[in-house]
Amino acid sequence: MSLELEVLGDDAQLDALVPEWHALANACAEPVATPAWVLPMWRLLDRDVQEPRVVAMREGGQLVALVPLCFHPGHRSHGGYRLLSGEMPRTTPLALPGRAWEAAGALAGIAAELDPRPGAIAFESIPAGSPWPFALAEQWPARMRPWLRRYFTMSSPTVALAQDSFDDWLGSKSSNFRSQMRRMRRKFAQAGGSGRFSTQETLHDDIAALVRLHAGRWEGRGESSIVAGGAQLAQAFEAVGRLALDDGGFRLRILELDGEPISAQLFAAAGGDVIYYNGGWDEQHAQFKPAMLGILDAIEDAFARGERRMDLGPGAQPYKLRFADGTDPLSWWVLVPPGRRMLPTLARTLPMTTWRELRTAAKRALPPERVERLRALRGRLRS
Repeated sequence: MSLELEVLGDDAQLDALVPEWHALANACAEPVATPAWVLPMWRLLDRDVQEPRVVAMREGGQLVALVPLCFHPGHRSHGGYRLLSGEMPRTTPLALPGRAWEAAGALAGIAAELDPRPGAIAFESIPAGSPWPFALAEQWPARMRPWLRRYFTMSSPTVALAQDSFDDWLGSKSSNFRSQMRRMRRKFAQAGGSGRFSTQETLHDDIAALVRLHAGRWEGRGESSIVAGGAQLAQAFEAVGRLALDDGGFRLRILELDGEPISAQLFAAAGGDVIYYNGGWDEQHAQFKPAMLGILDAIEDAFARGERRMDLGPGAQPYKLRFADGTDPLSWWVLVPPGRRMLPTLARTLPMTTWRELRTAAKRALPPERVERLRALRGRLRS
């Protein structure tokens, strides 16, 4: 059977799609690709600059694939189309197992019908093993293939929850890890510390604590999307929480000392997978290692729910690597279709993508002070 395609662009259409979209994201085990995450984040953060073009693909009436695109003419690297979820970690088009290549071909076949026609399509922060960029390029309906470039890759440590219980999982770790985790928990409890997950009643204040603690950690350390998002991002997080907290799709772990939050860590979940979105903690209480305690609590909770895997999110920080037993990297891609707009689009795209590649190489090869000088030079060139 051939796939039946529909391009959705208004609020009523998107809202009507939510139940099927949610079911598909769960079948694909993609936590931040659920509509409870994607739609509030777009509506509250990017609605004014991004026009949705959500491509729904059905077979016999069943939704088998979904590509939540949007048109973003002012995107810093290319203009054109990107996923509606932007650079949220581990976002991706959705397709039932074994259907991604076919769905990408269907998307390529209707690309010329999108309004406006794609000058570029970006896939940002998608799983590095995703077939979508290759499949779309290979099946593009033209004599000349699109220009396809992967310009950034980032590690994302993972934890397999393969044991029968949390205690079995902890028992499979090294004796040093086990003793340290147990000692940390005892030390925190003896100091009067406690942990909890947010509820609908505490959500507003807990998100305020997350943003405040995260900003404190990043002060003087560079750029952070949560700091840049400010009050609007806090509002978007709360909207996601109102929709997804009760079914476990949104989890905010709070550690408190004497009734005051000292750590807040945000997780998303769907289909047996959990991802650590981001967090923050008070450096005055570093002796309790709150980031590690929060992840440990979330792993224990995931075992209690019968989940299979936890993704610790982009970045191979040492505290994440203490837990990890694998990695599932993320990649950033841009595809530029052939045609009369190809050269002007490449002229806009190449400088940004090349700079990101050079910045990644510099971070690996140069000392931090040299990286800061390069960042300052870039700022002067921009101005």
